[in-house]
Amino acid sequence: MTERERKWKRLRGMMGLALLLAALAGAFLLGTRWAAKEPAERLPLAGRIVLLAGDSRSSTDYTFYRQLLEKKSGCQVLVEGASGKTAAYNASDAYFERLEQPHDFSLWLVGGNDPGEPGTVGTFSADSALAEKGEPVVEEADPAADLAEETFIQSVDRIMRKYRERFYDFRTRDDGRRPIMIFCTDLPQQRDGAESPWSQKENWERKRLAILECCEKNRVPCLDLYTLCGFDLSFEPFYTEPTDTETNRGLYYMDGLHPNREGFDRITSLEIAEMIRYGGFTESTP
Repeated sequence: MTERERKWKRLRGMMGLALLLAALAGAFLLGTRWAAKEPAERLPLAGRIVLLAGDSRSSTDYTFYRQLLEKKSGCQVLVEGASGKTAAYNASDAYFERLEQPHDFSLWLVGGNDPGEPGTVGTFSADSALAEKGEPVVEEADPAADLAEETFIQSVDRIMRKYRERFYDFRTRDDGRRPIMIFCTDLPQQRDGAESPWSQKENWERKRLAILECCEKNRVPCLDLYTLCGFDLSFEPFYTEPTDTETNRGLYYMDGLHPNREGFDRITSLEIAEMIRYGGFTESTP
């Protein structure tokens, strides 16, 4: 091969590499532009209506929860969390009146204002993991009765049974929708200091076990955020009153209680996957 042929071969190789890099750059820019302008109808939950229920974490106090769900899935989000309220309030008729809106899914995140201390959580079975931890065995509470005192598990159970009574018989509904309740386990939190009941892992785990027990009892889809999110609170601040909804002080939490945008990004990805799994319009009911 002559020197001239060798130079021409090298030149062709360089031209080929330049064309390949240009093609890759164009594909990247086109893909980025397409992703930025992804039509809503192409997103996985386009046309679905999702209702957020629970406490302040699902309220209008933190707009990025709704924004992330809508942006990532294409759904419409109704925000009905009640700031500062317990699971007992979420089971009340007064709260359920707020939920009488057409929706395909309801995402429940309750327990943020229930400390989960020993003896306050309860269980329905003497053979349960909670019974082994010393929780009292309790009876079902009437879903229609707003009780002055009840255990955490009774409140969660009343929420599930009341929702089923009000929403699951789609034959009686005028909106034609068949809503699906997805109940999330409560997230870990820490308040005031390491010795506070709110900051104790065993109290978080009691609430988690109660929700798992109720979901199995009532055949309600359960999303175990407590386990799946894997939040390490050693990197998070301790929540102190009053609530500051603007200043982010942690990695995945605003303040040790309320998730920040990064925390809700992880939460919403799990929730969207769970909603896609159930599809939005199934023929089965609990």
